[in-house]
Amino acid sequence: MSVAFIGPVSLLALGAVVAALVLWRRAAGPGPRAVLARSGLLLAAQCALTASVVLLANRYFVFYPTWDDLLGNTPEGARVAHVQVQGPRAAPAKRTGTEARSGGGRVDVLDVRGARSGIDAKARVYLPKRYFDPGAQPLPVAVVLTAGDGEPTIPADARQTIYVAVPLPGGRCQDVPGRTGGPLAETFLAADLPAALADAYHVPPTRDGWGVAGDGPAAGRCAARLAMLHSDRFAAVATLDARFDEPRGDAAPYGGSEAIRRSDDLPWRLRNVPPPPVWLLAAADRDGPDAGQARRFVSLVRPPMRAETLLLAHSGGELTDVLRRLGDRLLLPPRE
Repeated sequence: MSVAFIGPVSLLALGAVVAALVLWRRAAGPGPRAVLARSGLLLAAQCALTASVVLLANRYFVFYPTWDDLLGNTPEGARVAHVQVQGPRAAPAKRTGTEARSGGGRVDVLDVRGARSGIDAKARVYLPKRYFDPGAQPLPVAVVLTAGDGEPTIPADARQTIYVAVPLPGGRCQDVPGRTGGPLAETFLAADLPAALADAYHVPPTRDGWGVAGDGPAAGRCAARLAMLHSDRFAAVATLDARFDEPRGDAAPYGGSEAIRRSDDLPWRLRNVPPPPVWLLAAADRDGPDAGQARRFVSLVRPPMRAETLLLAHSGGELTDVLRRLGDRLLLPPRE
């Protein structure tokens, strides 16, 4: 909704208030006509003020960027499908494989069943030796997003952090409405996956012990987006060679929804939406094309969000260093 519409509505609200003040004395007097006149002046002023406040709030938070979004007239009859679970409740996670890891740790293959998203996916869970110590407190969890089938390089000496490697569902990280929109990837990553891990392992109950990382242009961008839009779940994010530029083209890849397209425009969010209370590490090859994007993106960050840039000599194979830094950020304080 443009300023060309909000401006006249705001002027109308101001005029209604001024009219109420000017005509208030003239509308005084006994009888029902005077009561109705004053009531009409108050009602008109309140309705106009409410409309202007609602429009200004919508302009700031982008709840409904267009009239079509407000009225539900999105292309292709776009709507979000609701997943209904029928029959007995299936377990959200099932371990289908395990292997020992050097140093006394273990790697599990976990089948994750998304009750909310309807997505089933496999995740690899790296458990350090410390996880199996008797009476050990929950260890931090770092979700590592990958854009393909490749397995990320997890720090071999990880002692403090549980790493969970999972591919992007359908190569996406948004919930795109409509029949052709694709999977509810955001719901899977922000709700189903944490619920499955909490069901299968001893993990932190609050956001302080949860982080997310992404390796590569798409996965790195998705990791940053996930932490920024779901700061109630993730306290920190680390990216390697992420792309932070504005989305190209129209809203067609987003199910025709301008609101979902805006949610993928991370620089726009930093300029126009209150920043989330998360810590972000933007790592990139200092000689690569993503270094400038990382610097520009970090320069937009303001409190309570915090961000750092890490420029590497060569980004290839440096994921382990990025994950170590994320794990160090997620260290939980000891129990009292």
